Amino acid sequence: MGTARNLLSLAAVIALGCADRSGSGNEVEGTASSRPVVAVTSGPAELLAAAAVGQARVERAAPSGVPLDRWRPDDGALDAMISARRVVVLGDEAEPWLQRAGLPPSRTVRLDAAIPEASWIEVGSFTHTHGGGESHTHGGVVAEAWTDPDLLRAMARRCEQQLGSVLEGSEAAAPPAALDARIDAYAAELRALAEALDGRALIATHHGMEYLCRWAGIGLEVTELELDGSGAPPNDAAVRDLAELAGQPGAHGGVLVWPGRLDPTFAEMAQQELGLRSVDFDLGGPLSDGDTLTRLTQSAARLRAAIAPE
Repeated sequence: MGTARNLLSLAAVIALGCADRSGSGNEVEGTASSRPVVAVTSGPAELLAAAAVGQARVERAAPSGVPLDRWRPDDGALDAMISARRVVVLGDEAEPWLQRAGLPPSRTVRLDAAIPEASWIEVGSFTHTHGGGESHTHGGVVAEAWTDPDLLRAMARRCEQQLGSVLEGSEAAAPPAALDARIDAYAAELRALAEALDGRALIATHHGMEYLCRWAGIGLEVTELELDGSGAPPNDAAVRDLAELAGQPGAHGGVLVWPGRLDPTFAEMAQQELGLRSVDFDLGGPLSDGDTLTRLTQSAARLRAAIAPE
């Protein structure tokens, strides 16, 4: 019954939104009956929506702490998004569920539309095995574009433009005016990290650091260990690559950066056998207690403090 109800609700919303399929912030006929909130499903979307309309009018449609590429909306989450005045999403690369959700375009603000095509980073495909298991292939576009301060600003401008007239009068709280200053502080922390590395590269266990490293001029080596704390063996080729990278003194900062979940067992091995200190780096994608910019800035500071002196 829940699925049937969602389909009926979705059909009604799409019919109301047919007058405007641009995804712009302009009101379309019938939106007065929607709830005066902006629904979000990610940390960056929550940050930018709150800056545009005020935190009080932002509603989470996804749970806290669930990786963006693993979450799929249930009937309740779809109901919440369909009934909201607007939904702010990152886009298909970060949120694969969007390809099948069928959200009405007139009420959906896509932050990926703010990113120039040439700014996306694509990683080449590769095939490998885990502990003698079957081989499999990875590759594609890196989703974490919001970690680049300039691209985050572009997303913020789009969000403000799209949401500026959605909540009128007393519906909208006063948005914070400090977003630009907070992005400046994050950018300054990235510059300080680059200065601490002084030309040395970072070694990361997962993709996701590419945009911030490109912005700061930091070299990056990604090993794709594919460890998630489940006890499964790591990618065999990545372990060999990591050992080779660790054996190049002066080429790296002496740390192993974990943009994904840190595996304590492997982290201890990396410290004892390879001399690499593990540091977790929160890229700020999923919803959490802290907002995305706070998590990014604190992660950059924590990483800078862990960099080994030359």
